Amino acid sequence: MKLAQLIPALAIAAFACSSQEATPSAGQKQAEPIAVATAIVMAEEWAEPIIGTGTVAASKTTDIGPLVSGVIDEIFVAVGNRVPAGAPLFHTRANHYENRVAQAESQLRLARAEVVNASRERGRIGELHEKHVASDQRRDEVGTAWEIATARRDLAEAMLAEARQDLADTLVRAPYDAVITQRYVDEGTMLTTMLSSSARVVQIMKVDLVIAIVQLPEIHLPRIHVGTPSRVRVAGTATDYETYVAVLNDRADPVSRAFEVRLPIENKDHTLKPGLSVEAELRPEARKISTLDRAAVLGSGESRWVFVPEGDHAARREVRVRELDARRLEIVEGLIPGDQVLVGSDLSRLEPGVPIRIEGSVADR
Repeated sequence: MKLAQLIPALAIAAFACSSQEATPSAGQKQAEPIAVATAIVMAEEWAEPIIGTGTVAASKTTDIGPLVSGVIDEIFVAVGNRVPAGAPLFHTRANHYENRVAQAESQLRLARAEVVNASRERGRIGELHEKHVASDQRRDEVGTAWEIATARRDLAEAMLAEARQDLADTLVRAPYDAVITQRYVDEGTMLTTMLSSSARVVQIMKVDLVIAIVQLPEIHLPRIHVGTPSRVRVAGTATDYETYVAVLNDRADPVSRAFEVRLPIENKDHTLKPGLSVEAELRPEARKISTLDRAAVLGSGESRWVFVPEGDHAARREVRVRELDARRLEIVEGLIPGDQVLVGSDLSRLEPGVPIRIEGSVADR
């Protein structure tokens, strides 16, 4: 065959082959839609308790030291004693202070006598001055002497009052109803009020009302306020104590970022001891949340997504969730109440753009 005749024949054969390949076979079909159902994102009010741990503290704690310097003569209490307000705690040796009172009383008697004498002299010179017998200078001198005597009397009265107070302060009393929790020294110890930080005799605590001091993560701060109802369990007891947030500390820990709440607990029988650990359950007001059946959410960790219907195809949507319970998740971001989400046994087969066939909803089953 000549070349001129061969080329057209080859072209016709190639065209026929390509046409045959482009034509679909009779048995070839479109992809079958995946059967799915739908679930609805629900709006709920969720009252989620907040759990925190902390420590029992006394409502008041005071290290009691002497009010005046001296030797501690007698201590009237021991660790574990319960004392009412005003009860004697200890006594500082009083000899020195009794002598000061006696001296001040003598000084006052002398000063008062000087005032009486100065008053008489002022009156006598005053009469002589009116008769032009005493000079103006003499009148002024006795007037000044009377003022000096009066000032000395006032000073002596103040010094006596101070001496009497110091004597009274040798006996130290409890400032409030308390228990003795520590004794720092014994009788015979010399203590001075000049070093007040180390001059301690006993420690007292007010424990008929104790405080649970609880630390909470900063994420819960918007939900907690003064008055939030709470329940506290103290280590070593089987009793739950109903209470409330009495104090919300304005200072947060700069390292842990935790904030502090204080919960009062009645403790009339002194069962609860300062220093014990506590677990607190705070019950803030219910908040509005969006929830979804966890079977509708795919992925793990920070990468979570769902499929939603777009016409008759599936579309992927990223979501952010928070754990609620064994059946549901809270939808924090990505969906709103009323949105439809795809669910079903073939959910793992879905890809964006895959055709779907919706066969009812989870609520209908």
